[in-house]
Amino acid sequence: MAKEIDDPMAERKADALLIAASVIAAMNYQAGISPPGGAYQDTRVVNGTIEYQAGQSIAAYVSPYEYRRFSIANTISFSFSMTTMFLFLSGLSLKRRIFSFLLTASMFATITATTWSYKLAMEATTPAHDDQLKIGWDNISRLVTGALYMWFVVAGITIVIFTVKLLKPLVTACRQETHKT
Repeated sequence: MAKEIDDPMAERKADALLIAASVIAAMNYQAGISPPGGAYQDTRVVNGTIEYQAGQSIAAYVSPYEYRRFSIANTISFSFSMTTMFLFLSGLSLKRRIFSFLLTASMFATITATTWSYKLAMEATTPAHDDQLKIGWDNISRLVTGALYMWFVVAGITIVIFTVKLLKPLVTACRQETHKT
């Protein structure tokens, strides 16, 4: 049963994936501590009630629904990029089919969530009261949404093909065992 992939470029691919995961994790971390739209520089108290505090996200107050969705997507992307780095640091070989599959799935989730958080950050920071900006944003939103759908189709097909390639040796080995008995 073939458990390893014969790929002389495996080490270079591993290095590239580790760098990509690291860069994406850094981007997500930065977006988390320096949110889209910025942060309040002061604390505002009205009638003894704190309306907002210095350091808190402006978008969280101006567009709470969009900001919450952005935060979820950003956290998912950050978590999967950290998972990808952890898998690399675990010392498993990229030539192992299952490890290669886990890395592919993790990077798929990372890139998908990063693209989604980009779209949501744009939604959270684009003024809805300006008709000209809204028209432009609607076009960009449709473009990014279309790109996400296309990404899901391409990545989905890729994952199906990769899964079939991963399972083929297992099925072949099971069939051979069945025919031996």
